[in-house]
Amino acid sequence: MSQPPPPPRSASLRDNGKRLHDSEASSNALPIKAMDISLPPSTTSRQTEQASKLNVDVLSDRATAAFIRRTLCLHHALADRGNAQKPIEELLPPLTSSNEVDLQLYALLAIIVKDYVYTWYAKITPDHVFIDEVIQIVAHCTRALEQRLRNVDLEALLLDEIPSLLDAHLTGEKQALAPSLLL
Repeated sequence: MSQPPPPPRSASLRDNGKRLHDSEASSNALPIKAMDISLPPSTTSRQTEQASKLNVDVLSDRATAAFIRRTLCLHHALADRGNAQKPIEELLPPLTSSNEVDLQLYALLAIIVKDYVYTWYAKITPDHVFIDEVIQIVAHCTRALEQRLRNVDLEALLLDEIPSLLDAHLTGEKQALAPSLLL
């Protein structure tokens, strides 16, 4: 048995007496989780390519930099309204010696600040002094960590120290799980 064909899609939809095009109607719809979306069997490869381009655009370095700028550098952007946007490297202190790594670390920091710090901090005060201090402390710690990692003998760590620590851990776990002999 075959499934009945889907109803034909109209070029426009009506909403409260106004005509809405398909793109406007979809922008007014409730947000849908990515797991709830399934493509119909008649989806062409061109539509799939367009959907994948949207995902790539959202995950691009340019979109990441824009998110970091909105989250961590908003007060700098408001101060420099007439000027062209400065690169993030000029607005924020370096975290490591690589700009690509810095971008990803700042994206992670921006997500944490947006989801866990601004939720309560914005209720207290509108200034960004606390956020700026957190960024300075994180930058200091990551630069120090990178410097320490440069002085570590990775070969000795991976081949000597980590296996012996793992062996000691497993031995201790076996002893802890073994039934104790109480007299």
